[in-house]
Parts: sequence; C-alpha cells; structure tokens
Amino acid sequence: MARFDSPRLLADIGGTYARFALETGPGEFTQMASLRCADHADFHAAVRAYLAGLSWQDLGGPQQIAHAAIAIANPVEGDRVRMTNYHWQFSIDEMRQRLGFDTLVVVNDFTALAMALPRLAEVDVRQVGGGQ
Repeated sequence: MARFDSPRLLADIGGTYARFALETGPGEFTQMASLRCADHADFHAAVRAYLAGLSWQDLGGPQQIAHAAIAIANPVEGDRVRMTNYHWQFSIDEMRQRLGFDTLVVVNDFTALAMALPRLAEVDVRQVGGGQ
C-alpha cells in the first residue's frame, strides 16, 4: 500500500478514554494506545502524552504529523468543542495551531462511524433482519 508523506493521527475521544493511533498508509494503523482522560488536564495534554510515548523507531525515525482526525462523543458544531460527558473543551483551530497540524478534523463519533460504512468490504457486513 502507498505510504503517506507523514503519519496521520487518529483518535476516538470519550468521557473515560482517549484512544489514539497513527495511520501510516491507507488502512495501515500502528501505535495504538488508550489513555484515561482523568489522567490528563485537557485534550491537548492527552494528545501530547500520546505523541511523547510514540516509538518512532518503528516508523523509521521521528516524523512531523501534519494531519489529524478526531471522533468525539458529543455534538460538534462550529469551532468550539465542549464535551457533554467530560470537562474538556477546546477550539479546534486553536488546538490545530498548538499541536502544529496543517489540518485537524473533529467530528461526532457516530458521524465517523457513518462515514466509514461505504468503505466496508462485503465480508465486513452482516445482514440483520429481512429485506434488502
């Protein structure tokens, strides 16, 4: 599979855990980690802790992460994210700048799931109930 110019940070943020991974090529995921939200003062601290714990030797040396996509368990409307099930809140654009990313996409976690459905292979799908 083709490699990206740089790894992409992916995360699923809930009220209890912040789960992270790097995507190094289309559908190639590595460096998965689950951090307790309670162990970090805010979203920025959790991302920084994940990045600090990466094993860069597995990726051929340190690389700049330019792009990130975050699925979060609350509504996402506009630039300001306020978690409904935890105290974290942040500006998407401010966070993008602080973390040094070119892009930071933040979507509701159910939106992320819906966006993934067209990419599922037939072997990944099972019909529930009757009809088409």
